[in-house]
Amino acid sequence: MDDIIGYAVVFFIISGLIYALLKQIDDTKSSENSGGSPLFRQQLKRKNKVMTVTLFGILLFFTLNIISGITSMPVSNSITVIGIFVSFSFYIYAMFVMSPKEENQRFLKN
Repeated sequence: MDDIIGYAVVFFIISGLIYALLKQIDDTKSSENSGGSPLFRQQLKRKNKVMTVTLFGILLFFTLNIISGITSMPVSNSITVIGIFVSFSFYIYAMFVMSPKEENQRFLKN
């Protein structure tokens, strides 16, 4: 019974990551047509691309971690955990630090 609950939790986590990745890809595509100055659009586009790649990395390394725990893969769990941590760190960095500056947009409008 515990195995079924564990697999269900992992399934929901992976499903949530896939949904977040698809939504991020959609946001990346729609950022190309957003308003604002060209510099603002370029910064937003760069931020969205970094977030998409890092979210894909989180999904990939998490899935590899689960698969390596279930089967006897040559991939080490410590390598996948480091990959998840690095990808998540870059994702958080892109989310908060790489946000486009609105003062650049106001500066270019005037």
